[in-house]
Amino acid sequence: MAMVRLNNPFTGETVFEQASAGFGEVAEKLALARAAYRRWSRVPAPERARRVRAALEVFRAAEDEISTAIAREMGKPKTAATEELRYMIERAEYMCRFAEDGALTDLDLSAYHDADFQGCIRYRGKGIVYIISPWNYPLFTAINGVVCALLSGSAVLLKHTTTPSVGRLFERAFHTLGDLADLLFNITVDYEVSAEIIERGDIDQVVFTGSVQGGRVIQQSIARRALNDQLDSPFIEAALELGSNDACYIAEDADLEQALLWAVKIGRLHNAGQSCCAVKRLYVHESLYDAVVEGARAIMAAEVNGDPLRPETTLGPLFGGRAAIDGLLELVADATARGATLVTGGARETLAGCDFIQPTLVAGVDHGMRIMKEETFGPVLPVMKVRSDEEAFGLVADTRYGLTASIFTRSRARANAFIEALDFGTLYVNRCNFVDARLGWIGHRHSGNGSLALSPEGLRAFSSKNSLNINGAALED
Repeated sequence: MAMVRLNNPFTGETVFEQASAGFGEVAEKLALARAAYRRWSRVPAPERARRVRAALEVFRAAEDEISTAIAREMGKPKTAATEELRYMIERAEYMCRFAEDGALTDLDLSAYHDADFQGCIRYRGKGIVYIISPWNYPLFTAINGVVCALLSGSAVLLKHTTTPSVGRLFERAFHTLGDLADLLFNITVDYEVSAEIIERGDIDQVVFTGSVQGGRVIQQSIARRALNDQLDSPFIEAALELGSNDACYIAEDADLEQALLWAVKIGRLHNAGQSCCAVKRLYVHESLYDAVVEGARAIMAAEVNGDPLRPETTLGPLFGGRAAIDGLLELVADATARGATLVTGGARETLAGCDFIQPTLVAGVDHGMRIMKEETFGPVLPVMKVRSDEEAFGLVADTRYGLTASIFTRSRARANAFIEALDFGTLYVNRCNFVDARLGWIGHRHSGNGSLALSPEGLRAFSSKNSLNINGAALED
């Protein structure tokens, strides 16, 4: 049996080690979850929301425990992990509110009724949703799928092997639901067993957040499942939220201080740049270019690499360790060899035996450089000068990814032109790298398959739809 191991990215010590569960063991949990789903799917949505709210109290009580565990398991500073937990709970509360406010109410078609037709579209749980969550935002990425699935009336199988303490906490929280304690199971499985679950397990949807290559592997398993005629549900959906190469444009009329705060401090450096929607390409109008480069340099110089358990640390170690640093430094070397200027950083530093990359700013880049084409998953920011909005919009659009893009401007007309010119899952105006539960989270092209989580629409997206077609002419009240 394969072992699943995890080392602390700062100290190198083993913090988790467990044998992968076999498919048979998982199948037993799926049977329990299926039975719980049958009862849960008939519970009214407001009552489901009430029960989910109650489970959130377990997360609140575990704040210190889970933030410490996240720091040890994936290297996020403990202060940032605590912040993630609080925002996760806020996100879940919004979703509960949507369910209470009628997001899952039958689609009303009464305006189209006639003498022999009465009908509606009903939203019900899908069954069992298999959620595969990554390490970078372990709470956020898990709750996006879990809360949508549970509130929509489904049960959940959760795989969180890269931040296992989070998976265990989710199971603990949602096993407090009394007679519905089997609604969520956390599993520890290797890649082979995970593929087996998708290809022949009793599941009804897969939710995956991760790399583009990971998305391809998931999609291949979904295709193989379709050939399995022994399954009750061979044709299931995969919700894929993948990587990106998100762009930001600082226009000539931008509020410089706010643009730097959002685009650099929050957009690029949050979570050491390990975010699918982080700012990875920055375009600046020539009139502000020098000021932005200097401001970004100062912000990066103030960052503190170090032990994620120390309060002064702002950047923890990269989860991918030396290999991740090597990849980033290769992109920087390619850019400087092609004429770009290294403004700050661009080197490895070792603290307490752990390797870090210095926050790195590269100016004078162009689209012939790899650093502008490939996803930079770390604190490295390339900055390119542009002469006009039209040039900036064209460069922002020059990518195979489709998660987010952002603009900083004081002009509503310019913001509207940006919105009309571009097609991404989320378009930001005067903010970036920010997920709002009131809006859907969507990735297009190489960033995903257009599936949607969060927002009232996210609850409906996670639902099974049933048409009720009634000839009421002969029915008596």
